[in-house]
Amino acid sequence: MLRTFKKFLSSNTKTLSFFQKKAYASCRTDPLIFKENFQLALGGSLPEVEICYETWGPKEAPVVAILPALSASCHAASTTENPEPGWWEGIVGPGKGIDTNKYRVVCASILGSPFGTTSPVSIDPRTGKRYGKNFPQVTTVDLARCHKMLLDYLGYEKIHGVIGASLGGMQVLQFCALFPDTADRAISISATGKTTPGTVALRRVQRTAIMTDPKFKGGDYEPDHPPIGGMKIARELGVICYRSRDEFNDRFDWKPSPPYDVKHETFEVERYLNVVSSKFVHSYDANCYLLLSRCMDLQDLGFGFPHYSVGVERINAKMLIIGVDRDILIPPQEQQHLFHLLQAMGKKVKFELLSSLFGHDAFLKDSVWFGDRISKFLSCLLYTSPSPRDRQKS
Repeated sequence: MLRTFKKFLSSNTKTLSFFQKKAYASCRTDPLIFKENFQLALGGSLPEVEICYETWGPKEAPVVAILPALSASCHAASTTENPEPGWWEGIVGPGKGIDTNKYRVVCASILGSPFGTTSPVSIDPRTGKRYGKNFPQVTTVDLARCHKMLLDYLGYEKIHGVIGASLGGMQVLQFCALFPDTADRAISISATGKTTPGTVALRRVQRTAIMTDPKFKGGDYEPDHPPIGGMKIARELGVICYRSRDEFNDRFDWKPSPPYDVKHETFEVERYLNVVSSKFVHSYDANCYLLLSRCMDLQDLGFGFPHYSVGVERINAKMLIIGVDRDILIPPQEQQHLFHLLQAMGKKVKFELLSSLFGHDAFLKDSVWFGDRISKFLSCLLYTSPSPRDRQKS
């Protein structure tokens, strides 16, 4: 089932993308290559799946799985071998929200991302070329199955908890629906059980910016000449949706500075957007972005079931659902709806609402608030509120 990765790497160095080389350099463990056909939820398959992952904490401790968001890799936190700060450095580590002294933490780069796990930048073993635009569309069902496949291989049939935010939170919900007996408890942050048209509309504009860039070439762009212009626009719109209007108004200077014409960055916020978008385009692949953007659009726990509620009812894990009041991308009403639905079904679930200027990105910024809730929930100190059925029994 598995192919030795080091042997594969030594014979394929020239064909690895920039993103893969960077991901492998940061990984403490050799990525796993599952040499078996991987069927996808929407049809089609992948001839093999490679999974890049990292681990922290004592090997015999209760396992907590972190499922990354779109732009995050498996490098959630720094290690002795790789001191570079991880994307969730404020949450993962000794004495932190996800305490690596108490838990065995596992985090894998998601299927479709350019961070080591199989994606459009990977080599299709059938052709010897990158998948590129020919990579089949994936859903959160496929992403969740990859996480389960890794956990099973590592010998973790039962885990203490699973946690994720944004696309990671969507994967958490799918994971718990697909594998209701695997995780004892789960935390889904700024996510949704079913994507709404308003969110699809925002992502469509991002995708259109990329696909109309002349350098995109229908997805056949040269790796050294990607559609940077379109990617920058997509990322700038994303950042606006990930943060809040209040934060921008409080954070940036309102006064313009010369020159005043549209060819220049007259306002401080314009300069900020240019910096963050320029950084992103050099760390992400356009086809991967389009693939996972559509993946989030397709989030639906009720897919394949008569009703959405039937799909939701599969969830058995004790659940903590967290929303942020200024989240433009996935408003807290969507998390509240899922909370009320699970509660009405008699599930053990708790909802927390954070008031934060950081909006959708709050999970990356408000580490103290999130760390406290995560720590207590994982330690069984933050109990779920009794469901209507529980109250009727008492």
